[in-house]
Amino acid sequence: MNQLKIWQDKIVLYTKDPIHSSLIPYCKFNDKFRGYLLTFSQQNLKRIYDCLGAIPINGSRAPIELLKNQLVAFKAMQDKAMLLKNSSNYPQFDLKEKSLGDYQTRGAAILFTVPRVPLFADCGVGKTWMVLVSTEQQIKDDILPSGKTLILGKLSTLETGWLEDCQKFTDLKAVLLWLPPSTTKRKEKMLKLLEEPADIYVANHDTAFVLEEELTAKQFQKVVVDESTILKSYHGDFTKKGGKFGKALMRISKHATWRVVMSGTPAPNGPEDLWGQFKFLDPEGFLLEPNYFDFKQRFMDFITFGSKAEIKKWYCKETSKPIIKALIDPLIYRVKIREHIHDLPERTIMRRRVRMSPEQQDHYENMLEGLSSIIDNKFISVDIKLAQLMKLRQITGGFLIDQEEVAHEIPTATKLEAMDDLLEEIGDEKVVIYAQYQWEIASLAMRYKDSGIVTVYGGNKPEVNLQNIKSFIHNNDVRRIVLHPRSAAHGITLTVSHYMIFYSSSYSAEENYQCIARIERASQRHPMFIYYLLAKECSPLPKDVDTIDEIIYRVVQAKQLAQSALIEQPKLNTEIISAFT
Repeated sequence: MNQLKIWQDKIVLYTKDPIHSSLIPYCKFNDKFRGYLLTFSQQNLKRIYDCLGAIPINGSRAPIELLKNQLVAFKAMQDKAMLLKNSSNYPQFDLKEKSLGDYQTRGAAILFTVPRVPLFADCGVGKTWMVLVSTEQQIKDDILPSGKTLILGKLSTLETGWLEDCQKFTDLKAVLLWLPPSTTKRKEKMLKLLEEPADIYVANHDTAFVLEEELTAKQFQKVVVDESTILKSYHGDFTKKGGKFGKALMRISKHATWRVVMSGTPAPNGPEDLWGQFKFLDPEGFLLEPNYFDFKQRFMDFITFGSKAEIKKWYCKETSKPIIKALIDPLIYRVKIREHIHDLPERTIMRRRVRMSPEQQDHYENMLEGLSSIIDNKFISVDIKLAQLMKLRQITGGFLIDQEEVAHEIPTATKLEAMDDLLEEIGDEKVVIYAQYQWEIASLAMRYKDSGIVTVYGGNKPEVNLQNIKSFIHNNDVRRIVLHPRSAAHGITLTVSHYMIFYSSSYSAEENYQCIARIERASQRHPMFIYYLLAKECSPLPKDVDTIDEIIYRVVQAKQLAQSALIEQPKLNTEIISAFT
């Protein structure tokens, strides 16, 4: 007879049957107990439960019973989510303003009913509406106490997104837990805001570790993480922002029965980006393992670099992708904007190839072949490949940054002239421009300072950025806005414009998607035109290779296709579902 006993931090599995093949990597036979030892965890309980079909309880009954009940409840939650996604029988909501479509009502019903929801919906489809309406109904029905909901998101989404939608669509009272960093006695004043009576509290991601102790003491029962891809780096490295945020978030949400993550691009680099988001939703690790080490061992492999193979690059195995898809799909509510908003205007993407000047190409070739170049009598060199790529991107943008962080302009560079021509074609329409480097943003701002332009980037104070966004939206004299994606790629609505120009781009598929989503939203009424300025060789480059601009463009498109395959696969393999859920 199969039996389980608890010994220290181990589960002892006694069985006369051959050990199930799926358990072999996780346990070892121990002569002392004449049984198999597994680390005592929810995930190992799940493995035993899946293999044996049931768990006979011997020894310390309580912890095993508790974990077994958690597993049964989790599977019931998955079934409930699947049922709601395929049903039209929803709870009735007391609506202040009618929803935009049936897909929103379905989303609100799932959020109202299912405690853990990955809301992976495109920008502009009303994610905040779904969360706020379902939360208000939970409070009205005494499912959720007032004042026990915390929403954490990007700073740019708080006022123009959450607070405005809260006022427009609900009668909830919301308090914003944020003040400019320059505020005197800032933390003291933010704590007073936390003491104000409210139905929900809204804060940016940074507030989670600024007020970690106080937010934890509040014992929130519902926690919503907007733009949840910040958690993609939450897997042990607590020096990075995502790691610090994830560590604080897990403490703040320890009393939260209701948990939601929201993103239009949940896996911009691959399935590994999902672990941190599902760790928050599923702390027990029933789906994607209880820790990142186990996740890597189960789903990933690595390649090594260097003569001594000292550098590892982890990647998700192709055979793992359908398994991960099958594991997470029952809970996911996915909404694609063009599948549900049929009158959304057409979007046209155009690539403008800009030939580099001979001087610009000389710098490019020197950096490409010799890892160095000379500009303004300044010798600029790099010694690692990543730095080389950054320098090549700078050169196509029209400048080079030296070792002292001083930017040197390439006077003959051609992208700014191409921008002149493009803006002249567009005329007096409002235009959204994205650029990657502060030098590019400052140069564009200076070049068009007499034609109504504002900037949003790290060189401005946060309150200045917010004011510049409002000026672009509401002031007809402000016709151009230049933004850095990390300062303004989330949450804001810029549909006063239907023209967008990428002066330069990053490798991030998430940034690219989020930037475009600023104008591709339900409120857009005009056909959209999106331009990429891509540097092209003046004459054929050595080894006949593409420029860094062209390579980045291709990489980003490939990443977006890979993400679509992971979270938008129309049909699931039922054998995979039965084997792994």
